[in-house]
Amino acid sequence: MKRTVRSAAALVLAALLVATAACSSEPEVAAGPAVVPPPSTLVEEGELTYGVAATFPPFEYKDGTDLTGFDVDMAESLAGYMGLTPAPLDVDFDGLIPALGGQRIDVINSAMYINEERSTQVDFVPYLVVGEALLVPKGNPAGITTIPDDLSGKTIAVTRGAIGETYMNEFNTELEAKGLAPMTVMTLPTNQDALLAVTSGRADGFDTSTPGAAYTLTERPDSFDIAGTFALGTQIGIAVRKGDTETKAAIEASLRKLVDDGTYAELIERYNLPPESSLFAGAGAAPDPGTED
Repeated sequence: MKRTVRSAAALVLAALLVATAACSSEPEVAAGPAVVPPPSTLVEEGELTYGVAATFPPFEYKDGTDLTGFDVDMAESLAGYMGLTPAPLDVDFDGLIPALGGQRIDVINSAMYINEERSTQVDFVPYLVVGEALLVPKGNPAGITTIPDDLSGKTIAVTRGAIGETYMNEFNTELEAKGLAPMTVMTLPTNQDALLAVTSGRADGFDTSTPGAAYTLTERPDSFDIAGTFALGTQIGIAVRKGDTETKAAIEASLRKLVDDGTYAELIERYNLPPESSLFAGAGAAPDPGTED
């Protein structure tokens, strides 16, 4: 499902163009009856406004001007269970938590890794398990086979806001402890920038999520290989404001519906996520999505 995404700047412009809203070329998805009570603290009545940084395929990315991906389709369903219309707001990744705290969005739905630092700022509803993969040029010309030792002296691209930068810095600490030269960590704005850095020879590899790597190999099998994987078993989740138990409960209940009716499994298959990405045991009765392993 493709969605027209609103940028933060576009919201200001939209306020000046309310009179022309009826002339929109793409109608909003009509909300059906609620099977899960929606939270009472929505930013916009009748809408689930979610923040997304649309640079992380296959989770959220632009197809022309349309927003698509696993998280986008998931939000469509979650909002539907609550009788709401999904309303994505495109925000730089670093701005997502401030946007949530500033009441500009109801939730963050952007493949956000759950870690201790973020958990002091927001509460999470986990929904997938992922790992990290190192994408390299086809044929692995740099000969990277052992991680992290073979990263010594190499240049590795990461995307801003992703957990890869943290892992690469930790690997540098390990390399230096072994007396090996550290790698150069190249932080870039988007996945597309990082992939270009690899294909142009500016970087020897790109650290991305395992689903992201699988997506890239599907789209560009003649350009990339996976040199290795690591840090498997990391959860990603939908973030709500710290202490917002009402919204958290509504998202958890909607996620249960998503799992129980088979939509969750369909989305994993649709976006070619590895089967081990599923946080839940099968597509039927699921453990409590609000409970982390």
